[in-house]
Amino acid sequence: MKSQKTNFSNISVFLSILTIVITIIAHFANPEINPSWQPISETALGNYGWLMNIAFLLMAFSIVSFIIQSKKCYTNLGGKIGKTFLVISAIGFLLAGFFNTDPATLPQEQATTSGLIHSVGAGFLAFLIMASLLFAWVFIKNPNYKKYKGPILIMTILLWISEIYTIIDMTTELPKNNGNLGPNVLIGWSGRIVLLFCVLWLITISLQTKKYKNGQAENG
Repeated sequence: MKSQKTNFSNISVFLSILTIVITIIAHFANPEINPSWQPISETALGNYGWLMNIAFLLMAFSIVSFIIQSKKCYTNLGGKIGKTFLVISAIGFLLAGFFNTDPATLPQEQATTSGLIHSVGAGFLAFLIMASLLFAWVFIKNPNYKKYKGPILIMTILLWISEIYTIIDMTTELPKNNGNLGPNVLIGWSGRIVLLFCVLWLITISLQTKKYKNGQAENG
């Protein structure tokens, strides 16, 4: 009897979906958090903040599961760099899960070590967004993956639209409070949207990688 290998694609997809579900629950459990202006990380500061911590950690494990799943895929330079970027982003989610942010209105001179580490981890999200472009290029150029490129390209475009929207949102909103966050700086939803599309992108590439590997197995 053949031993069944662990399906890391299914694990990655399951953990990504669970990330979304727990994030939604965390918001309902912390009604004192105003998502219109408070960053999503502040959800971890409420009474049930541990839910948001778990969501960040689940996202890290989901990324790691995808990397394990794709160890024999995307072996050209673009794919290798893309997977390296994903490793960095997974480290970022781990930091965000273990170290809570400071309140957005806390003066910079009162910043805590935990808040600073969390900010570094949150910044690593940019590596996932950059990785999406590298993988999109791999799917376009490599004939082995072209058959599966459609969903990846669509989700990559949506992810970058959400990122550009977030940048524009920050550019227009932050000057209202001298570059600082506050109740009149309404950038909370844009940050949540870009994170959502990061999760959806990860689900999409996990599923397409699974289809590719299944196709290879059938042809092999």
